[in-house]
Amino acid sequence: MTLSASGVDPDITLEDALSQIPRISAATNITQSDLSRLVGQNIERTSWILGDEYVNVLRLNLALIQEYQSTYQKLDPALFAQ
Repeated sequence: MTLSASGVDPDITLEDALSQIPRISAATNITQSDLSRLVGQNIERTSWILGDEYVNVLRLNLALIQEYQSTYQKLDPALFAQ
């Protein structure tokens, strides 16, 4: 997943993460359902019960790299340049 708008925030909204799934899937050949599952596993809340949902970008990216090491070793680093 990409960074937030400022490029330094550690998380993005759930909506933003979900909107990136088709693009990430096309670039990596990781299925959209697998990406959705990983996004779902990295949802956090600003408050315990009623807080807004967000996705921890660092944890999500680490999970992607761990589960799909061979995919990320083959990708052109230019895909991640901003």
